[in-house]
Parts: sequence; C-alpha cells; structure tokens
Amino acid sequence: MNLVSVILINYNGLADLRDCLDSLDRQAYENIELIAVDNSSSDGSLEVLRGFCLDEKNRRRFAGESPRLLANPDNAGFSAALNQGIRESRGELVMPLNPDVVLDAGFVSELVRAMRDPEVGSVSGKLLRFSEAGEESTIDSAGHVIFKNRLAENRGEGEPGATSFVARERVFGTCGASAMYSRRMLDDVAVNGECFDEDFFAFWEDLDLDWRANLRGWKCTYEPGAVAYHRRGGAGYRKSLLVEYHNYKNRYLMIIKNDSARYLLRNLPGLILTEALKGGALLVRCPGALLSIGTVFRLIPSMVRKRRVIQSRRVVPAREMEAWFQPFSYRGWIKRNLLERGDMIVAGDRDGH
Repeated sequence: MNLVSVILINYNGLADLRDCLDSLDRQAYENIELIAVDNSSSDGSLEVLRGFCLDEKNRRRFAGESPRLLANPDNAGFSAALNQGIRESRGELVMPLNPDVVLDAGFVSELVRAMRDPEVGSVSGKLLRFSEAGEESTIDSAGHVIFKNRLAENRGEGEPGATSFVARERVFGTCGASAMYSRRMLDDVAVNGECFDEDFFAFWEDLDLDWRANLRGWKCTYEPGAVAYHRRGGAGYRKSLLVEYHNYKNRYLMIIKNDSARYLLRNLPGLILTEALKGGALLVRCPGALLSIGTVFRLIPSMVRKRRVIQSRRVVPAREMEAWFQPFSYRGWIKRNLLERGDMIVAGDRDGH
C-alpha cells in the first residue's frame, strides 16, 4: 500500500479546519502521512493544528512520525509552504490539501486507484461546492481547462454535481486544493528544486505545474469517484487585492515560462482582446492589482532562466500542447467579471493561503 503524504496548508483557516481534519481522520485509506504547514495564522487555527498533531489518537491513526506541524514565522505563500511540506514528507504519492475542503471517506482510496497507471502523474477528484439542505450540489472543479487566450478555469464549475462529469477521463490538470501527484512526476518537473514556483506566492501555481507536467508527457486523470467539498469564497467575486494581484501577475509568469512563441502569435488577436477586457475589469474592480505588472517585469530574467530549463526538457511538441487550448467564451466571462462581479474584500482576507 503506497504511502500518501497529505500536505495541509493553513493560513487563518479556523472556520473550516476542524471539519477538514475530521474528514482526513475518517478516510478508508489507512497509509496516510500528514504534514501540516501553518503560514503564521493569527485566528487560533495554529493552536488547533498543534493540539491535533499532539493527540495520541491521531498519532496512532496517521503513518510514521505524523501528524507533524511546521509553523512558519511569516506567511511564506502557498507555493513555498507546499514545497516545504513536500521536502519534509516521504510518501510515493503527495496530496496538497486546503483547510476549506472536506473529503468523502473514500476520496484518498479512489485517487490512489487512479494513480496505478505509471504514465499518470496527477489525479483530480470531483470537487463539489457546499450546498444548503435541499439544494442540488454543483461542481467546484472537475480538473482544469485552459483556453487559447491563456486564461483558465475549473472544468465544470457551476454545473450539476450528480449528473455532470461522471466518467473517468484525461484532463489538462487538477486544482491544487485537493489534488494527488506522484512524487516521480514532481521530481521530474521541478525547476531549481521547486515543484511549485515560489515566485507565484499563491494562485496559478497548480496550473503552472499542470503545464510543465504536460510538456514532460505526464498525464492527468479525472476520477469522478473521488468526491470532496470545497468552500472557496462563496458566490461572486469576493476577492481581495492580494488575490487579484497574484492572479494577474502569475498568468504572465506561467506564459513566459511554458508557452510557444509561435502559437502565442497565432492567438494574438484573442490575447489582445483579453488583455483589454481583463485590464478594464481590474481598473473598475481592483485597480491596485494592475501594479503587479511591475513585479512581472522584475521577474522576467528569473522566468527566462526557468524557461530555458523547462524547454530543454520538453518531450511534447508545441502543436500537441496547443490541442489542449480551447476556444474562450467572452460573453460568459464578461457576465461573471463585470455584470455579476460581487464585492471586493478589503480586509480580513482568508484566500491568501
């Protein structure tokens, strides 16, 4: 039985943390190592994690010298904390986990089963949104989909949970909130020892990993039998400056590292339109996020060096990668981002990992 290393990344996740930990405890799969990384939480969740890790019952439940707690003095970011946990873990399979996720009892078992194919480097379960009593569940993520304008989204988001995406299939990649990765794949695509790019801080780091894995020929499988529930930030665009800042920045960093100049030029009209719309939406909703373009320019030399490493290792040609990029619905995007954009969180952000 393969050892699964669950890397739980917490930043002020008190409201959801106990339910997440309880769902881990209830997993049918027995051989689980738990590494909890706290990014300097101030809401009491660090104390909850410390108590959980010291509890003798939990130490009997989880494998090896775990659960273990790594408490960072500052918020190192999701990517750095996840790399930290991966380095401290020893499982053949690695499963990042957000505290706002609750797992069905068979979740880990189903993901492990889907990892049996040696060409599969990652697996996505079926993430559902929490629903009120009597309401039909809807999909939060059934993997990642990426578009010709180099925007991306969670596959199936908002569609009926019971009747949609019921077959196992190959997908571009997986949401890092509760994914499973083979350590062989992570080691294979790491750049300068980083599985997840720490320049991203948080957001899009899982998409960047998806892209690098595809370039190396690794497959990602969607497994509908692995069901979990993801709270996220609720309906609408209740996002903070921190979230918008890194979302805007990290898309550019991902493109610089991984993309093909030839196919970028082929898709240039759509890219220009997207930049105009996205920049305009941020100007209305969160103008401070546009300042992240300065960080992009500052990081270009580092991204170019990483690009040289990534492109020198690629085994999948650009034309095959381009087949993953789908046409984009501007009507739906405008509706979500401009007409139904919701509220901005000014303070008290819980989405910054």
